Amino acid sequence: TFALAEADAMSGDRRLDPAVIRAVNFSLEAQNTGTGGWRYRPGDSGDTSQMGWQIMGLASAKRAGIEIPDQTWTRVDRFLRSVRRGNVGGIAAYRADGPASTSMTAEALYCHMVLEEMSGMAFGQPAADEATNQILTSLPSADHVNLYYWYYATLALHGRQHASDSASIAWRSWNDAMTNALLGTQVTD
Repeated sequence: TFALAEADAMSGDRRLDPAVIRAVNFSLEAQNTGTGGWRYRPGDSGDTSQMGWQIMGLASAKRAGIEIPDQTWTRVDRFLRSVRRGNVGGIAAYRADGPASTSMTAEALYCHMVLEEMSGMAFGQPAADEATNQILTSLPSADHVNLYYWYYATLALHGRQHASDSASIAWRSWNDAMTNALLGTQVTD
């Protein structure tokens, strides 16, 4: 869904619309209407890791001109609120009944950023700062490779870099550590 929708949005090739619409409809029907989440089977209560992929696909589809109902974004917000942790809600858990993790915090921060772009529902500076600070406690390192975490943290911190001076500093710290970790783990041949 994400790949097709992104190709549709970037190229404007309307021949992709039927496939994107079918994929979007499947995603919309699979969302749990009570929790607002997605998981491995349609209607499952949801988890943060699946949320990221779903909203990236839906956001790209919306950018391609495919209508995404407002209630979808309201449900996304409901799910993200259910996994909020921390002093101001910037930390996130994998599932509503679980403990917080830095990986899910990175993904949830990115999800909040997409949600704000798509629906105008703001996450709030204090919560975004709390998430950013949590992410910075686990900078990339060649000794501890976690590509999943690095992916979402990079998307989130890169996207926030213009939000404030501290967000810009956070991005530079992250990007420097990421560059060193990637170069340090590259197979040279």
